Amino acid sequence: MSRYDELEQRVTDLTQRLATEFKDLDKELRWSITRALIHRAVHFATERPGVEFCSLATYLGEMVGHAHKLAHGDNATAHQDLKH
Repeated sequence: MSRYDELEQRVTDLTQRLATEFKDLDKELRWSITRALIHRAVHFATERPGVEFCSLATYLGEMVGHAHKLAHGDNATAHQDLKH
């Protein structure tokens, strides 16, 4: 297992722990944890030199497309009646 794969697994484990600890959020659980993780990650990335703003913005944009594909796959009609 690469060091990056190990990091991903540990973050997954931490996320699952958060989900367990905050299960009282019920329907808001996933969105609340997601918002908090993204917010803290942006702070982590920018509080010290090391992550350039344009790289961060580009990556976040790529993740929007990634999330969209995870949600809808290649379904061309996913937004026929719904517009973002």
